[in-house]
Amino acid sequence: MTKEPFFRLNQEPDALSGFSRTVAEIEWLLLVLMMFYLVVSHIDENVKIFLLGGLCAFAGFVMVFHYINFFSKANVWKLALETWIMILLITWFVWHTGRQHSLLLNLYFLPIITSALALGKLTTLLEVVLIGACYLYLGKSGIPGEAFSLNQSSILLTWLFPMLLVGYITTMLSNDIYHAFSRIKTSAQTDELTNLYNRRAFMDLLGKQLQQTQRGGYTFSLLLGDCDNLKVVNDRYGHEAGNLLLQSIADNFRHCLRGCDSAARYGGDEFTVLLPDTTVEAAELVAKRIKETLAATCFNYRGNSIATNISIGVATYPQHGDTAETLLQHADEAMYANKRATKNHVTDKPEKSS
Repeated sequence: MTKEPFFRLNQEPDALSGFSRTVAEIEWLLLVLMMFYLVVSHIDENVKIFLLGGLCAFAGFVMVFHYINFFSKANVWKLALETWIMILLITWFVWHTGRQHSLLLNLYFLPIITSALALGKLTTLLEVVLIGACYLYLGKSGIPGEAFSLNQSSILLTWLFPMLLVGYITTMLSNDIYHAFSRIKTSAQTDELTNLYNRRAFMDLLGKQLQQTQRGGYTFSLLLGDCDNLKVVNDRYGHEAGNLLLQSIADNFRHCLRGCDSAARYGGDEFTVLLPDTTVEAAELVAKRIKETLAATCFNYRGNSIATNISIGVATYPQHGDTAETLLQHADEAMYANKRATKNHVTDKPEKSS
């Protein structure tokens, strides 16, 4: 069993952004509840104005953290800071509205739920301990040691138990939702037969690579490959053999590529590979290695030894284009020039029409 990290959220940006929006809504809910209490309760006017000023400051904090571009990008440390500030705000507000007898003590459930949704078990447990310390501080009197008496400790544990239970259940639900989201996202991005990326996922990766490269001034290459004999294998041995052939090609890609490279089944018997920070010369060497490894590999299907080959076209940014469409078009033309050639070779140059 793996140990849970202090912060559970090594999540995708989409998940973090979703949690960040939820945290903002919880913070606004906290503000509304406190404002409502100020309106309906009988509090000294000077104290009420003092509390109102603090709420306005918290509202400004929420607006800065969620609606100004410099701060609005979600990350786990930002979410954790927001929950700690919520705890401090509630403690400060409760201190001036009855301390341990305040009607607002249950507001501590809001940062607990927030932490359980976004930050995992260990962080939530730490925040429950912090809230317990705040509760003891709220019960502080002039009698030394009274806050840590057996009676006070029993009251504290009784008061904290519902928070621990809510935090635990919310964390479990959040984990289930996150893992379901991850499975759905992986399924949507993966080709079922080969377990490579599918076409949509590859186009997303290519778009992001173009954005990063254009900002940084780097280069990258892509390969577009087409299996030379899938139709023959399907016709002679059946589609089961053809599927095994495609899986063999996918395994070959995984064997020949770096960890930073991304291979995809582009459709049918076509495959694409994204090679970050790779020149055209280096890309041609990768393509050659893929072809040679694949040509030396065969698999046995019902006593028949089946081998294959793949025609590959190379395109490099910005040498062969500066958009996804132009790069793919160049690689496609180069691939078909390779397929039509009498010799089996890798090329980045489309065949010239006579």
